[in-house]
Amino acid sequence: MTMAEVLIAAVLLGFVIMSSLTALSQSYGFVRHARMVTLASQILQSVMEDLRLRNYSELKNNAAQTQPVDMTSVLTTERFASNFTSGFAISARYTTLVASGPSQPGKLTVELTVTWTENGSPFSRKTVTYFGEQGMSDYIYVGWAP
Repeated sequence: MTMAEVLIAAVLLGFVIMSSLTALSQSYGFVRHARMVTLASQILQSVMEDLRLRNYSELKNNAAQTQPVDMTSVLTTERFASNFTSGFAISARYTTLVASGPSQPGKLTVELTVTWTENGSPFSRKTVTYFGEQGMSDYIYVGWAP
């Protein structure tokens, strides 16, 4: 009878330990994903701030290029290059809303997108803003999607 009790206790203990290890493993995955979303948001904010410091003619030249414009090189120039960001890609889509003219200032919109893959699933985070010849409007996060 004692051996049966010990065997049942050992099986229950093993089940509890395996359940705890599984939960711990999943929590590491959630923490990694949260880290990646936070890093993507920081990258977007940094790139948007960099664009804000440029003059309107530079942005207008970017709008004249083939869309979307690849901006992945910003990872190294903004010192975001790391093992975490090795799978990140950044692109910008410029859309001219109002052409510059003598009587009216130009206005364009910029949509920045960061994409990455975790465990075979693609994710992205976007931010959108409007730029005018008098300056930038506030930017908003569109959100992330699997």
